Amino acid sequence: MGKSVKTMLFVLWYQFEPEHAHQVLELWKHFKFPSDVNVLQRYLLIGRHMSVAIFEAPDERSILKITAPFSSYGVAHVVPAMTLDEAIKAV
Repeated sequence: MGKSVKTMLFVLWYQFEPEHAHQVLELWKHFKFPSDVNVLQRYLLIGRHMSVAIFEAPDERSILKITAPFSSYGVAHVVPAMTLDEAIKAV
């Protein structure tokens, strides 16, 4: 039986320059997440020139594989996250 890999929940928001909107949307359209990443949802924040992805990943290497292709069009921000219910139980 295979060993279970522990993952963390992350929220990525990527802010891009308006003049790169077409390139960013094309990149997202064809982008393949690493196999060790479980994408829960992706969003485009309308009128904000931002995209958001919520995903589970095992470590920082996965994050770099996601953010690197977009680095020439804007700035990626990634933070670990937990549900509010989990946070309440933890304190």
